[in-house]
Amino acid sequence: MNSQRPPFTDHPQGRGAGVAGSDALSFKTWNAVQRLVFLWLGPVGALACVAALATQWRHIDPFDRFALPILAAVLLLMTAVLALNVLSVAVATRVAFVATSLYFLLGLDHQFRDFFRNHQMLSESSYWFAVLYATAFISFPSRRAIQVCAAIFVCSLLICGFHLLILGTQGLLTDRMTASVVQFLISSVVLVLAQFAVGRLRQQLDQVRAAAYLDVLTGLPNRRYGQQQLENMVQNARAFSLVMLDIDHFKKVNDTYGHQAGDLVLRETGRVISRHLSGKQFMARWGGEEFVLVLPGIHKQGGKKLAEAARQDLYQHVFDQVGGLTASFGVAEWVSGDDLEAVMRRADAALYAAKRQGRNGVRVAMEDGRLTRLDLPDPNQTAPERSDPGSAETDSQTGDISETGRTLERIPGD
Repeated sequence: MNSQRPPFTDHPQGRGAGVAGSDALSFKTWNAVQRLVFLWLGPVGALACVAALATQWRHIDPFDRFALPILAAVLLLMTAVLALNVLSVAVATRVAFVATSLYFLLGLDHQFRDFFRNHQMLSESSYWFAVLYATAFISFPSRRAIQVCAAIFVCSLLICGFHLLILGTQGLLTDRMTASVVQFLISSVVLVLAQFAVGRLRQQLDQVRAAAYLDVLTGLPNRRYGQQQLENMVQNARAFSLVMLDIDHFKKVNDTYGHQAGDLVLRETGRVISRHLSGKQFMARWGGEEFVLVLPGIHKQGGKKLAEAARQDLYQHVFDQVGGLTASFGVAEWVSGDDLEAVMRRADAALYAAKRQGRNGVRVAMEDGRLTRLDLPDPNQTAPERSDPGSAETDSQTGDISETGRTLERIPGD
């Protein structure tokens, strides 16, 4: 899949597991495809309008002289606003599609008034209806696309039927005229049905592909997907922070309440923590009771703030049967020159330092290999705030204090 955009919605975790998560994955994947295709097709369509004007300039139809510049402007405008993220891909593609559909339908009506009577056949512009029908399956989901194509076909049928009726009453209708229109309409039906079949197949393939990147129990992206996205970000030197978290004493939940209660805890943990994510951020189940938060474009300060908010939220959450639970968090920031193993090793070491210090805490890994619990304080605060007993200023096991007064610990092996 395209590595530039993750295939999940902003909050797939909130939609539940199984089919819902798979649908969210398919939806996001198709949005990425729509965006990429439109960023190419928009300028190409505008260029085609300009080429049509240039090649017909001496004998251009009055309708095209007026309509083609407007269509070219709409296509370029929608491409620009999509590239700048002013409008969503759905809005931009559908505005462009509606404008293009109106142009071809009005053009079809117009050619019956002159070209069709003189040449006894439809003009070359009717060929573009094939592109219009194909584009519908890029601009809309399969079911909606078939409805849109049906509406366009009905409009075409009404336009053709009306003008053939007029020509028939005037005694001007010929067999060649009729054959031209009938072939145009039949080819349209065949093309729409073929596109619908391809769209259904694509949808099924998307669902199969989604399942490969989905954790069925929680509905979260799985480790395979998370690792793929992280590797892509490292290879493309896109800054990010990584938060590893582990549910404290999870084994006791399974031993005391059973695995069904444990499964509920895993799903609820994903739901509670994922509501702190936005945009391209996502949460993946890494294995067992361990999860990873991937935060593109976020520095460790932002990663610590988000992890602390998620920790507090989870701490206050009451799980059915189980009651209250906590989690430990380790934060690391990717820096230029890091490979994925290095940043994950730092985040993992920060996580287990939080475990050793008493759990229910957030530790941040520094680039030089140190760990600090209350590092990166808010510059507007005179001292770090203590949110609970798990947020002590000194490491209760090592007692090490840096020259800045923060708790430090060297990552083993770094």
